[in-house]
Amino acid sequence: MKNEIIKIAIEEIENPTFETTRQYLEVHSVEMENGMPKVERVDLESFDDVKTVYFAIQNEPFFLTVNFRKKNNELCGVGTENGNRVYLTSTSENLTFNQLSEITKFNDVFGWSINEERKIGKGKYKFSRLTFEPIKSRAYDLETKLNLLLTELEKDVEGILNLTKKADSIISIHYQQYVSGNSGIHLNIETINRLNNLNLGIDIDQYIYGNYLK
Repeated sequence: MKNEIIKIAIEEIENPTFETTRQYLEVHSVEMENGMPKVERVDLESFDDVKTVYFAIQNEPFFLTVNFRKKNNELCGVGTENGNRVYLTSTSENLTFNQLSEITKFNDVFGWSINEERKIGKGKYKFSRLTFEPIKSRAYDLETKLNLLLTELEKDVEGILNLTKKADSIISIHYQQYVSGNSGIHLNIETINRLNNLNLGIDIDQYIYGNYLK
């Protein structure tokens, strides 16, 4: 099933049948990998009755998406999906990075300590920072990726609650939207309750990329 829709999606990129595909490809180029359009991700559990194949776009953080009906794998549309970075970030002027990382059970964290030399630029950091970003791919809609992160954080609720007490902690979102897109931000009550149970707020930075359709 997955290979079948990937094949059809690639055919649509190489030989468009939808006018929207032609319009997007007129102003953007899909990344190539081994001579083929690069598939970033396949979502078999997308919205409602739709499956989605994500294609990476050259020099852009958002994605070209080819959509199929779940029932019969019928090609039903082409569009774009924002690129989304969603991660936990904690900062402190008192604790070091190692001290922050010891508060939770998570190992896949990165950051720096106060007074360390800056990795970019000159001078020293004025605060420590810890970042936890278990899902690196940006090829997810915002709500899905946020809920996947919350599922990871809920594996150590006690640790996250302690972290929010000892450091400034928040969910950071980089919302990388296509300039001709019209995608809003929606959080349902369940997601809001999950955030509340972890004592976490959200900070959203919105960026606009890409070229207008002709």
